[in-house]
This record gives sequence, structure tokens and C-alpha cells, in this order.
Amino acid sequence: MQNSLFTVKLFSLALACSTAIYSFNSHAALPVTVEPVTQAPLTSSLAVNGTLFGKKDVILTAGISGRVLYVAEPGQHVSEGDILVKMDTLPLELDQARQKEMLNRAQVNLKFHKQELNRLKRLAKSNSAAAAQVDSVQNQHDLALSDIELAKIELKMIADQLERATVRAPFSGVVSERFKRAGREVSRADELLNFVDIDNLEARLYVPVKYLHYVKPGLALPIQTGDLDTPLRAQAMVTAVIPATDPRSQTVEVRAKLGTYTKRTFAVGQLVDVTVPLQSQQAKMLINRDALIIRKQGVHIVKVSADNTVTQIPVEVGKGEGRLVAITPADINALKVGDRIAVRGAERLTDGQEVEVQPLN
Repeated sequence: MQNSLFTVKLFSLALACSTAIYSFNSHAALPVTVEPVTQAPLTSSLAVNGTLFGKKDVILTAGISGRVLYVAEPGQHVSEGDILVKMDTLPLELDQARQKEMLNRAQVNLKFHKQELNRLKRLAKSNSAAAAQVDSVQNQHDLALSDIELAKIELKMIADQLERATVRAPFSGVVSERFKRAGREVSRADELLNFVDIDNLEARLYVPVKYLHYVKPGLALPIQTGDLDTPLRAQAMVTAVIPATDPRSQTVEVRAKLGTYTKRTFAVGQLVDVTVPLQSQQAKMLINRDALIIRKQGVHIVKVSADNTVTQIPVEVGKGEGRLVAITPADINALKVGDRIAVRGAERLTDGQEVEVQPLN
């Protein structure tokens, strides 16, 4: 009987000690780590694909109709002013020679009519020549003058055609494709070759129209291509935003000129990875996303006051970037920039509970 009574007393003592220890622990300050609330424009990025083009790429056509004597080879590097296409100019040269003789003939006629007109005018003064004769010769004289001017205009047209018979490179570049070979008869509008500008590349990319207000001329775009171990990088500057939306893809075209890059690093038509930075116009209230506590009734964060007591603040979560996320507190006055927010150890805290702030690791 005495042993049983001793056992009961010993159990009661152990239970009392356990209760005391639990009560002490429940009122002890719990350790938490905190970070301040910051405010800044939220930035993120959009990854899209772009294609490289030469800034001055052009498809050259025949300058005149006729037979092609020479077309530059595909892959040929050509400096500005060098010959790309040469046409057969013999028909034009013959036409030019014929027109020169027509000009000489008109000048001979003019000389004769001028002499005849002067003679008739002298005779008309003494009534030895009829006025009709004077008028007829005057008309022939004026027609000879007109023939001379027409011949001169025709010679200028032929000279222009002779000049266009030789197509020269408008800039330094490379012939990427040839459509006609030498010996073919072509018309003036026929395409002969594709000439690309390899020294002034631009990226053309398509951005969803909902991000149109983020992309402005002058915006810097990082560009990357190649494998992951040895990527090729460059910087491009937005030069044009074309606000014409494709109905199916709902995208707009953006053109960006590549800055300084190593020659022969990139190729015309190459696919590149482009990062489009997106920055909000207004500053947002930002916190570490680890501070968010998600419950059935909503999302809240735990604010640590100056006396190390905590307060739960319901928030609405916005867009994020990396470890930061934008928030809007339900009560705008309950939170301000610089307030301390618990990022670790806040899952079971209740309003008014005391905590011990631990340094960040």
C-alpha cells in the first residue's frame, strides 16, 4: 500500500515538472530571421527568339533589259563600289552612235535653215520675198532646234542606261544567293542576286503585344547564341518598334541593331536568344517570397515590431522576380517600407507573440 502511494506521488511530481517546463517553453521568445520591406520598380525579363538580318540587305535587279555578261559568285566578299553585275552594252553603244549622228544631222539642218532665214528676211525688206516663204523657213528653223534638243535628251537617256548597265555594290558585303547566270537574257525588273550586309547586323524579334509599352527605342537587349559551354554574347539596341499586331500570334515586330561584336561571329539568318527586360513604371512594395504564409483564408505575412512582438498582416501577392515578390497589404497603413518581416520561423506565430530576432546566415 505504501509502495502504491509512493508511486502515485512520484507520478504527480513528474507531471507537475513537465507542466512547468511546457509552460516555460510556451512563453519563451521564439527565434525568427527577418528582412526589411523594400520598394522599387519590379523588373523581370522575357525570353524570345530573334533572327539576324543585315541592316542594308538588298536584292539587286538588272539595271537594264538585255544579256547578262557577269554576275558575282555566291559567297564573294565585295567592297563598296565594286562591280556585282555587268550587262551587254553593245546595243546601247550602237544606239548612242546613231543618236549622235542624228544630232549632227539636226545641227546641219539648223545651220542651213538659219542661213536661208536670214537671206529671206533681207529680201522681205525690199518686198522681194513673200511673207509665207519667211514663215515656212522660220518653222523649219525652229523644228531643227527642237530636233537638236530631243537628240540631246535621247543621248542623256542612253548615257543613263549605260551607267546602270554596270551594277556596283552599294555597301561592303557578301553575295548570299545568285538568281541568274551570265549569258541569260533578262528584263530590267528581274532579280539577279541577294546582297547582304554582314558588318551591320540587326535582330528582328516578335514580342507579345501586351508587353508593347515596355519596349522603347534605345532599350538594351542581351543576345546569346551557341552552346551552353561557349555561348556567344552581344548587346543590341532597339532601333524600331513596329506597332502592327499579327492577328494570330498577337505579337509586334521589334528591330534591334547589334553593337560591337567580333567579325564573323554571327551570320545573317542566324537564330539567337534575346532577353527583353520588363520594368514596371511604378515602384512596388517588395518582400522576400519566403515571408509569405499561405492559409485557407488567404495569404499573410508576419511583421516584427520594435519591441519584438509580431502582427499578422493579410496581403495580396503580385508579380515576382527571383526571391522578391510584390505585395499589397489589405490595410495600407499597416505596413511601410523598412518594416521588419519574418522570413523564417513565422509559420506558427500569433498576434502579440514575442520573438527573438536571429541574424541572417
